[in-house]
Amino acid sequence: MSPTDWHTLSPSEAASRLQVDPARGLTASEAAERLGKYGPNQLAEEKKRGLVAAFIDQFRDPMVLILLGASLLALILREYLDGGAILAIVVLNAVLGLVQEFKADQALEALKELTAPHCKVRRDGRVVEIDTRELVPGDVVLLEAGDPVPADLRLTRSVMLQIDESLLTGESVPVHKEAGRTLEAGAPLAERVNMAFMSTAVTYGHAEGVVVGTGMETEVGRIAGKLQEEPQEATPLQKRLSQFSRQLGGAMLVIVVLLGALGLWRGMPWLEVLMVAVSLAVATIPEGLPAVTTIVLALGMQRMARRNAVIRRLSAVETLGSATYICSDKTGTLTQNRMTVTRLWLPEGWAEPDKTYTLRSRPGQLLAAGALCSDATLAEEGGEFRSIGDPTETALVIGAAKAGLDKRQLERDFPRVAEVPFSSDRKRMTTFHALDAAGEGYTGIVKGGPDVVLARCTRIRLESGTAELTPELRGAVEEANREMAEEGIRVLAVAFTPPAVDLPGDLASLERDLELIGLIGMTDPARPESADAVRRAHEAGIRTMMITGDHSTTALAIAKQVGIADEDSRVLSGPELEEMDDAELDRAVRTVPVYARVSPEHKLRIVESLRRQGQVVAMTGDGVNDAPALKRADIGVAMGVVGTGVARGAADMVLMDDNFATIVAAIEEGRTIYANIQKATFFLLSANVGELLIMTVAMLAGWPVPLQPIHLLWINLITDSLPAIALGVEPAEQGTMRRRPRDPKEPVLTRHLLTLMGTQAVFLTAVVLLALFAGMRAAPAAGVPAAALGSTYAFATLSLAQLWWAHGCRSTIRPSWRLGFFRNRVAWVATIVGLVLLVAVMTVPGLQPFFKVQPLSLQGWLTVLGLSLIPALLMEPLKALMGRGRE
Repeated sequence: MSPTDWHTLSPSEAASRLQVDPARGLTASEAAERLGKYGPNQLAEEKKRGLVAAFIDQFRDPMVLILLGASLLALILREYLDGGAILAIVVLNAVLGLVQEFKADQALEALKELTAPHCKVRRDGRVVEIDTRELVPGDVVLLEAGDPVPADLRLTRSVMLQIDESLLTGESVPVHKEAGRTLEAGAPLAERVNMAFMSTAVTYGHAEGVVVGTGMETEVGRIAGKLQEEPQEATPLQKRLSQFSRQLGGAMLVIVVLLGALGLWRGMPWLEVLMVAVSLAVATIPEGLPAVTTIVLALGMQRMARRNAVIRRLSAVETLGSATYICSDKTGTLTQNRMTVTRLWLPEGWAEPDKTYTLRSRPGQLLAAGALCSDATLAEEGGEFRSIGDPTETALVIGAAKAGLDKRQLERDFPRVAEVPFSSDRKRMTTFHALDAAGEGYTGIVKGGPDVVLARCTRIRLESGTAELTPELRGAVEEANREMAEEGIRVLAVAFTPPAVDLPGDLASLERDLELIGLIGMTDPARPESADAVRRAHEAGIRTMMITGDHSTTALAIAKQVGIADEDSRVLSGPELEEMDDAELDRAVRTVPVYARVSPEHKLRIVESLRRQGQVVAMTGDGVNDAPALKRADIGVAMGVVGTGVARGAADMVLMDDNFATIVAAIEEGRTIYANIQKATFFLLSANVGELLIMTVAMLAGWPVPLQPIHLLWINLITDSLPAIALGVEPAEQGTMRRRPRDPKEPVLTRHLLTLMGTQAVFLTAVVLLALFAGMRAAPAAGVPAAALGSTYAFATLSLAQLWWAHGCRSTIRPSWRLGFFRNRVAWVATIVGLVLLVAVMTVPGLQPFFKVQPLSLQGWLTVLGLSLIPALLMEPLKALMGRGRE
């Protein structure tokens, strides 16, 4: 017997299969034996990687391995300062990466938190309370309103039972459960009305059920299993940087080998060749790039948090910036997750639900009758109405209260004296009320589905009084019902029974010759800001999909309201998806915007189909059912207010205001973050390419080595990394949200950036080598070795040139003067700090030998300053010229 086929058995068959008498439950010994066999009712924990293994993994990057090799080589050559400094940087980056990665996934912990800590069971013929972890298959569980369901149950008895399964199935309305029904095999999860599932919640009624699945054998457990199976994939940024690292490392090794071979061929001492190799490794590898990227992402994460978007996985901050699809849940994401009265129909026409009415008005009578014929209670907090009970009935009570008709006062004026409760067979509810305080005379209020109530109506209430329900009037009622149903609105009809002096024993016999009052339409309305957010996403080239467990009609109606779908849009249902192979699904997702009645497996297939076609997918959701797709998507976005801990644990980003518009704001922030990382990377690499070219030209020409390893390391970590961090907080450029998403295959450094980088490297090489010879020429007058002073001139020129060039990198297509000279104040702080540190290195006696520099005269400083300004001044007009047409 498949674990999902219990709904096909009757209660007695299920009990027999599990060898339990529902009237007595299991014995203590049987429960203990089964606990040993099946294990505790808890979810298995995912095996986590150890600290040592995680730390070792930080050294798999090609750039890091090259730096380790350079450090080891420097230490072998007894260049302890250079080798130690390089090693310290590598270890620091590894620690930063380790801290980032050990933001452990909390999905399974959150799943366990969703289970009730205790539950009532029948054992040895007595009702006892036990820890839910001790539940075993065959236990008889007792449920009441407010209880979470502690395991998967085949219901054996139910009384007016309603269970909120939205966190599991996406269904926004509580499901009416019927223990006595048996269903066909293959019935969708949302339609298994004789089952109760772990982590759902009882909203009304009471029931008993026999446990058919515990722990990982529950529906929630199967979702947990899928979460464990899903690998944590690299983000687009991680993939790009990793690919770039491999390319850079490969190019660097080729250059070092060729130049080393050339040096040996020319007769250079092999120790000198090795030291040049170390210098080239340091010059080529941007040591600060991992740290700068982490810091820029962290700063972006803080900005996102201020906009109510909390990032759980640091490297995923920029992924939203490249998103091409947003796959959104409906309930609680695009909608308010609160049933609300939105339409009122009376024979005279439509009435506004949000106005104030009296009992003498026709809309007031309709709203008051709906509120009285309900079991929801009304309360008021801070001027806001709050209702407790079934979501449909709370909508009726709050709708009446907003119209000035307080249910508490209504019940005092018209006290309930009897009722005929709702059932799935009757599909209606009737309450009887005294017409006056003396209790002389009664009338009944009937509410239910329009088809059920209308079939029992022979009269209709008009403005002028009661009239016969003619075929024309009946047709008008049916047309109004059809109009609302097509809009995805849930409709209830409300009617009066004929007045009675006394109530008979058979109250249901009065449910005939009813007098129809009108129709009440309710829906979970779209968030006011959802439509604008969808529009902005569309302008940014991002397509929004709705993927929900709700009904097709309701889903399409909301999708039209917020702009996801139009009149010609198609809706695909879960059963239809079941019949599609992957190729058919790939074709469908290109055009179909709405998916309804879907299961967690369907959501996963849709996300995988989009990713298979090269799309970058952001998946939003709030329920347990969303967790696998949230984890599989490029970036999972969970709701923070109504979302489950499971969804939040599986997601990369959590919206603290559950506002769909926040996703679009986060996309803008993500695009800005990626652009800033790209600028920082471009800036850092332009320096490294320049350094590599400087060292290569000098070696090929047989000139003295312009820069020592400690010079290159200092430049890469101070005058490069500090301005790079400043670039990470550059404000968003104009038109950020009017551009199409980046191609996921686009490299970090585009052809445009590579052209700029090569040009800048040539200019930088020219001025640094000029500085080298200027220093060598000034050496005799200063009384110091020519190579040492020349190297000092080169080091100072390169350091200053990088500080000026950082301001030019604030935009790769616009000249700096168009950005606002002081718009990025952090950039100026970085410049000032870099200048102060450079002056300290050059002038403090204790630091000069450490950094292998000589003191400079005033003439030397003026020469260095003048040369350092040339690359930035030349690049600005060139950048503006090359950027034309790219804005």
